[in-house]
Amino acid sequence: MQTSWYPEDSVMMGMTAEGVVKLCDDGLREATRLADGIRAKKSANDTELTWDATFGAFDRLNFALQESALVPQLMGLCHPDATVRAAALTCEPRVDAFSSALYVDDEIALVLRRAALVLGSVSHPRRRFIEHVLRDYRRNGLELPVEKRAQLQALNETLTELGQAFEKNLANATLSIEVDPASLEGLPEGYVSNHPVGSNGKIRITTDTPDSVPFIRYSSDRVSARELSRLANTRARAENKPILEQILKLRHEKALLLGYATWADYVLEPRMAKSPATVRSFLERLHKGLAPRRAEEFKVFYDEAAAQGLLDANGGVIVSDTLYLDNILREKKFQLDSQALSEYFEVRTVQQGIMTIAAKLYGITFVPIVSKAWYEDVEVYDVRDADGTVLARVYLDLFPREGKYKHAAVFTLRQTSRSSGERIAPRAALVCNFPKPGIAPALLDHDQVTTFFHEFGHLLHDILSRSELASFAGTSVARDFVEAPSQMFEEWAWNRESLDVFAKQHQTGELIPEAMYQSLIASRTFGEALFTDRQLYLATLDQVYHTHLPGFDTSVVAEELFSSFSPFVRLPDICFEATFGHLIGYDAAYYGYQWALVLAFDIRSRFIQEGIMNPSTAASYRSSILEPGGSEEESDLVQHFLGRPSNEKAYLDYLGIE
Repeated sequence: MQTSWYPEDSVMMGMTAEGVVKLCDDGLREATRLADGIRAKKSANDTELTWDATFGAFDRLNFALQESALVPQLMGLCHPDATVRAAALTCEPRVDAFSSALYVDDEIALVLRRAALVLGSVSHPRRRFIEHVLRDYRRNGLELPVEKRAQLQALNETLTELGQAFEKNLANATLSIEVDPASLEGLPEGYVSNHPVGSNGKIRITTDTPDSVPFIRYSSDRVSARELSRLANTRARAENKPILEQILKLRHEKALLLGYATWADYVLEPRMAKSPATVRSFLERLHKGLAPRRAEEFKVFYDEAAAQGLLDANGGVIVSDTLYLDNILREKKFQLDSQALSEYFEVRTVQQGIMTIAAKLYGITFVPIVSKAWYEDVEVYDVRDADGTVLARVYLDLFPREGKYKHAAVFTLRQTSRSSGERIAPRAALVCNFPKPGIAPALLDHDQVTTFFHEFGHLLHDILSRSELASFAGTSVARDFVEAPSQMFEEWAWNRESLDVFAKQHQTGELIPEAMYQSLIASRTFGEALFTDRQLYLATLDQVYHTHLPGFDTSVVAEELFSSFSPFVRLPDICFEATFGHLIGYDAAYYGYQWALVLAFDIRSRFIQEGIMNPSTAASYRSSILEPGGSEEESDLVQHFLGRPSNEKAYLDYLGIE
């Protein structure tokens, strides 16, 4: 692959408003050059339609589009300077417009169709790429008449703008409550020290995750906790609800224009599930199977709510009290003190532990380097393989700040490729919002530790990729498979051998006592049926939004569907869908978390059998699943690793479904 056109350090370049725009310009310019080169082959002889001149060039074009978009995407969500964020957000519409025009370019499509016929015998990944490109031309409107193509392009541009607005509104939406100091009794020491009393004698608690979740979980001031939860589920309502309903309308129009019955039919065609009917059957099967255990679990929560005097006027259990009740019940039933457990999870120690575990498993080394990043807290590492070669560069942006993306995610910054023979080192950023070290220790609860492992699983998928084609690199797999490697890596947050690598009391350095560890394990599946049904609710809501004729009130649908999945009382006057960020980018695909869990539990079964820290098993996993990316069918990747087709048994056993 020609590499001279793009900067070695695109992250550095993207940290100014001018630089981030230039990144976009340069990538689009290179993509235009490559598109022109393919188009010029329209009158070429068959012998001139080589892989490199046609589909190879198209893969390099995809790489150029990624270079124009990936760093700006991160900067638009995480750069501390609003001017840079605004400049970065101008890129995505331009890239989307280029892609829309590319996939209705008759001349390029003609060249590629001819090349597909004359290329003859090519490797499996290359043949798979040919099939995907021709499929995507069809899916992006090539067969439409000219006037319909213009309509499609306008729809795409509007959908991009609306999606950006939805995410921007959510990122900027921070609501808050004020509480008396007594409301923080029972909260971790670090949390209390980070929330000083204001001049009015009150303490401000925001809806940002590091603020809201601990308060909702631990505070005995349930009135304030409920109000905070209600606000967290109401953020950006005025702005985002009408945007969402417009997005649903336009997605449906686009699906019909392209010949699909619904947006879900369009989205699912290239996924493992393939169709809404398959997804519906999958979700309903899990929901029905969970019913007996769900009823048993709810009775336990109900009895505790009654004992705590937390039932509402109608004798119901309010959904915002579930975390609080869960914490009490875990301590009562399993003698698990979650705050005491968190003393073994100081954020920096957890970070180093995860990196140590990954290094031991995969024979890699994380080498800290001095490199300017978009914020002073961001750490930069080169990742080296066992032979010393640089595999990748990673950025860790772990702590919250104003204007930053509020969730946890991995952002690919450069895809790998071996199309020129020499592997391009990928780059990726892990973005989280964990408590920040300060005067008091920054302690994570076990859920946050699990999240850290989850996101690091995505990171490993990106940086260990050895795909020949940039289009299949790293996490460029079917969306309902992409969560499998990350969810599989969560297992290392539970295993004694892996925990002993890093889980040490932050003052004494002692390991988690065996009794506490056994309590953690005993509590692992407590409430799992209720939690899983919550996920099934979200997945079903997503499917309903994208399989029904638009024009409905999204809030009414969300409320009506809730009672089918939850025995808890829903908070009044909320607009959860306005805060459901997965509806942008994960549209009609939220089921993929559960779908991928089936695969993740099956994959982890080999690790459990052969040893959670077994480098030989990890090497097989790396070569079978992480390195190929999307170069093979996802079901084949899993079969290569397991030596058999995947099945649901391990996950159903975990859920207690017969």
